Amino acid sequence: MAAKSSHYGDVFNWVMSVIESCNEYQQVFTAHKLVDNFCNMTYPSLDWSEKSSMNITLIGAVHDKQYELLKQKYDRGHF
Repeated sequence: MAAKSSHYGDVFNWVMSVIESCNEYQQVFTAHKLVDNFCNMTYPSLDWSEKSSMNITLIGAVHDKQYELLKQKYDRGHF
């Protein structure tokens, strides 16, 4: 599945939905690559502060998901 368009809002929403759909810890690594790619993309119509805010939101979301899945694994005793 891919973003519906190349508009930064659609790409942002798509990456966020990928992060939210991660059920396995390994999937977070792929989501992290998407976040890195988004952070490295440039959108001329988007000012620096808006882009920075979107980047921080995605980075926080992928780290939160990573923590959530690690905690689940730890709580189940799979370490």
